[in-house]
Amino acid sequence: MAKFSQDYRPIFADCDSKYDLKPQTLLAWACELAGDHLRSRSITREDMWDQRQVFLLTTAAMHFDRVPVYNSPITLSTWESGTKGARFVRSFDAADGDGNIVCDLQTLWVLVDPQTHSLYRPAEYKHELDVTDIPTVAQVQKHRVCAEESVKDYTFVYSDIDANGHVNNGVYLRLLADLLPATHADRHFGDIYVSFLHEARQGQTVSLYVAQTADSFAVVGKFPDGNVCFEAEAVFQ
Repeated sequence: MAKFSQDYRPIFADCDSKYDLKPQTLLAWACELAGDHLRSRSITREDMWDQRQVFLLTTAAMHFDRVPVYNSPITLSTWESGTKGARFVRSFDAADGDGNIVCDLQTLWVLVDPQTHSLYRPAEYKHELDVTDIPTVAQVQKHRVCAEESVKDYTFVYSDIDANGHVNNGVYLRLLADLLPATHADRHFGDIYVSFLHEARQGQTVSLYVAQTADSFAVVGKFPDGNVCFEAEAVFQ
């Protein structure tokens, strides 16, 4: 199976003031599609939980030729792209109604024991990978975000938490968008990088630091002990 695909149509609530699809919505769709892909191969989340092996997203890179927009259908596709060290690589692309690729994603995942959070090596995965060699423009590379201007503290609330009991990955992209300066807010995203370094839970607080150039904006969230919770950076078209 080269690709696993589903059709989507951004509704009003999925979009920002420019009618662009919010990146956190795209990431949510991608994560759900990844699960549906595994389920189509009879690898269910419930079975993996019983086997004490679950995937956690650690890093995502997005590239937009065009940002999907309100009420315009897209076909989102995913495939397994192999492994990189201890991480599993999964890729995605989105095509418009004419079949043109408008954006793509590359993501890295780790396989962990949900009870102990210990890390498994790819060789310990209880299922087979179905690796497909389809390149994406988006590429996860070694990248550290430098942001030193402190802007605010943020305490995670109930609505930030997902069924895994920790802050949903999309929240960090929402914080990136929420902090965009007026000089950047009306521009379209070109590339986005986000890394989830330490999970957060309801009631925990991070200090948010930002940095910007003429064509980019970055946010880093740090816990009070100095450990980095997440890093995110956007480059604009």
